[in-house]
Amino acid sequence: MKGSFILREIITSFINEKKTQKRDRIFMKEILSKISDLEEKLAPFYNDPFDVEGLFKRIDPKNLIKPTIAHEDSIEWAEGILNNDFFLISSLEVISFGSKIDWNYKHHVSANTYQLYMQCLNVISHLCDAFVLTEDKKYLYKAYSILLEWIQYIKTDEERNKFKWVDHTVANRVMNIIYFYNIAKDQLEINEKLIAKLLIEHGEFLEDDKNYVQNNHGIMVDRSILLLSIFMGNYSRAKQWFQKGKLRITNAVYRDFSSKGVHLENSPSYHLMTRKIFNEVERFLRKNKLTLGNEINQKLSQTNEYLEYMVKPNRDLPLLGDTQKGSYTWGKKLFTSFSDSHAGITIMQTEGDTEANSTWISFISGYGRKTHKHRDDLSISLYYNGKDILTDSGRYNYDSKDKLRKYFLSPQAHSTIYIPDKDYEITDPFENRNKIRTVNFVSNDVYDYVKGINNAYPGLKISRAVVYFKPNIVIIHDKISSEEATQFHQIFNFAPDVEVGEVNKDKLLASSENDKVVFKQLLEVDDVKMYSGDRETPRAIISEKFGEITNNTQAAFVKYGDEVEFVTVIALGDGNEKLKNIAFDTENSVLLINILGDEYKLII
Repeated sequence: MKGSFILREIITSFINEKKTQKRDRIFMKEILSKISDLEEKLAPFYNDPFDVEGLFKRIDPKNLIKPTIAHEDSIEWAEGILNNDFFLISSLEVISFGSKIDWNYKHHVSANTYQLYMQCLNVISHLCDAFVLTEDKKYLYKAYSILLEWIQYIKTDEERNKFKWVDHTVANRVMNIIYFYNIAKDQLEINEKLIAKLLIEHGEFLEDDKNYVQNNHGIMVDRSILLLSIFMGNYSRAKQWFQKGKLRITNAVYRDFSSKGVHLENSPSYHLMTRKIFNEVERFLRKNKLTLGNEINQKLSQTNEYLEYMVKPNRDLPLLGDTQKGSYTWGKKLFTSFSDSHAGITIMQTEGDTEANSTWISFISGYGRKTHKHRDDLSISLYYNGKDILTDSGRYNYDSKDKLRKYFLSPQAHSTIYIPDKDYEITDPFENRNKIRTVNFVSNDVYDYVKGINNAYPGLKISRAVVYFKPNIVIIHDKISSEEATQFHQIFNFAPDVEVGEVNKDKLLASSENDKVVFKQLLEVDDVKMYSGDRETPRAIISEKFGEITNNTQAAFVKYGDEVEFVTVIALGDGNEKLKNIAFDTENSVLLINILGDEYKLII
């Protein structure tokens, strides 16, 4: 019986192998015919005399800057791409095109993002990764076919698509095409003149300052023009490309990071991404006996320090600004509190018995760049004993017309002060420099204190002070002055796993696993409202992954008037038992607090 089973397995395996070989032969016959047909159709676009001899520098693919990394899923993704099932990036759905690729494809959600990554041609890089892992040339032939098909599309298509030629897509295409050439050059016949002409078009676009935006897209452009200048080192404009790229990316280090090493685009995700780009460029240059210079490298080392402050104790990234779920696991975690008024970020924290079981609080007030900025000023996020208690909203997508995206950007989606029917504008940072800012920060062994203001609402002045008595008591003092009587909501945006129990105007009880969290109002409030996951309105939702929604719970303590104050105590775990007495003098803004017999008096 056992011998018969083994024989059946051998026969089945043999038959399947023969089927695969036949399928591959049919695929290769079709793809070679398609490549020949496409090259013939493209000849009129690239038929002028042009000498490509010695134009390209062969670069070991291991030393290239690439948008993808070969790993265990690469073959599965590439197999799908062989059938025109396009895997773009991990946060997007696979797009199935059937026999014909729709280069102007519009996804029903986040259409702009899908169109952008279609035009990046990252599918070529995934196919190259699969070849590196398997040495199966079918992946390279498919990559060449896709590249030729895209060129035909870009030369003949008249439909408006802003992502055909835009900084991000052009920069990525350069990386993908150079990767493909260096992998495929010795494996199949490539029309090198076509590749050269195409890359020169891309180089001219990248060099032109009209196409350069001074944000993270700009450094994508710089990375690619530096790569291209070395790959096409014998081209007449290669030196100018190199000088332009080096000058712009050097300026970007000073433009995009604060003096304390915080990336100024208001997002831990973008801090990680831009830091990665700068480091990729420096590593690539060094392999070619070049460098951005010692001063730039010292500046970049500062960016590592901020990661160590900013990351939560469990090594997850906080969902601040346009950030999605991610982690920082390859460096150490610092538990010193940190504040950067230029970037508008403060981190207050203490280490517990283990790193994960610690306390971490973020406070946002101010900004150095508009990019990826939410209207989240004076908001806090809170992590305690291994769990998020209060969380930020996340990014969801980049579609400015999407009502969910509008919600995630709004004050209503953050643990801050929200005013119904009123809003403020994120203008140029210089215009708002005195309206939205962090005005004070103090840190010692007993407590951390931070205060910020938001006077950007028309006819309103708002201040918030946060006092963190280490390790598990938080005091929030909100003070609002309005030209007219208005309703004000003090919002607490709970993490999805937090359960809210008893709620009244004076107190809210919540729990996170085995820890109780008590919210107490020291001053009388008019009302308290509770909200749970509502995707239609929308309200009480967050986005931990791109394009995905998670329901959560929100509490809003409400007061009405023209001079309004909230004083809120958040006692975490046994913090409520430690708190023996607390009072607030509204006339002098003095906090009196007794913690385990130790009395403190603070003007907040």
